[in-house]
Amino acid sequence: MIKLELPFPPSVNSAYANGGNKRGRHKTAQYVDWIKLASTKVKESHRQGMGPYSLQICLERPDKRARDLGNYEKALSDFLVMHGIVKDDSYCRRLTMYWAENLPAPCIVIIQECEEGLAA
Repeated sequence: MIKLELPFPPSVNSAYANGGNKRGRHKTAQYVDWIKLASTKVKESHRQGMGPYSLQICLERPDKRARDLGNYEKALSDFLVMHGIVKDDSYCRRLTMYWAENLPAPCIVIIQECEEGLAA
C-alpha cells in the first residue's frame, strides 16, 4: 500500500488547454505548477511500477463551490504513471473517490495492489 498526501489537484477542465503559444493540446501552467509541488511528496520507495491496482482518492473541498468529483481523477492517475508508482492507469481495477473534511492534506491517495479476481 502506498499513501500520498498531495495538494488539491486541478480538474481535468483546468489541466489542459488548446492553442495559445503552443500547438495542439498542452498542460496549463496551473497543472505544471501542481505537478512540481505534488512531486515533492513522492519518495523513491513509492516508484514500484504497480500492475493491477485499486485507487482510493479522498479530497477536501477548498471552498463551498459545487465541484464535479470525477473531474479530479485524471490528473491524479496521470501523476501516478508519470512518477512510476503504477505502470499505467489502464491497470486501475477499482476506483473509489469521495469528499471528506479535516484531512491531513487536501488530497489523500491510497494505491494498493489488486488481485485480478478481486476487482469484480
